[in-house]
Amino acid sequence: MEPLKTAEDKLREKLEGDGWVVTHKGWPDFACVRDGEMMFIEVKQYKGEMLKREQHFILTNLAKLGLNCYKWTPDGLFEQILSDTPLFKPKKKLSRCERIKKSRQKLTIEQRIEKMSPSAQRQIKEWEAQGHSVYI
Repeated sequence: MEPLKTAEDKLREKLEGDGWVVTHKGWPDFACVRDGEMMFIEVKQYKGEMLKREQHFILTNLAKLGLNCYKWTPDGLFEQILSDTPLFKPKKKLSRCERIKKSRQKLTIEQRIEKMSPSAQRQIKEWEAQGHSVYI
């Protein structure tokens, strides 16, 4: 991931090379004009980086006026922001099995053992003392 300033410089050079006149005032990052066209661009460091609430508010309202608005990243290139673009993308609902699997991935082995009954913890210690591998 490159620094945001470097990403902005890279985009500015690309746009100016394509004939755009680029201003850099910061909210959104770029306002670009070429041959009667205008677009607004917010630069982010990586594809999954979200717009801030204020950035989303400004870009979606500019889009309501019929202006072209984008989020740009060095790895993901241009993502158009429309008047109805949600601030947060809805998360996929996980099944019960997927939620359990995900919650287990977050715990270390020690944390998993701590959640077990005292008798199960003793049994695991005995097995480990005998040289057996324990997978939880």
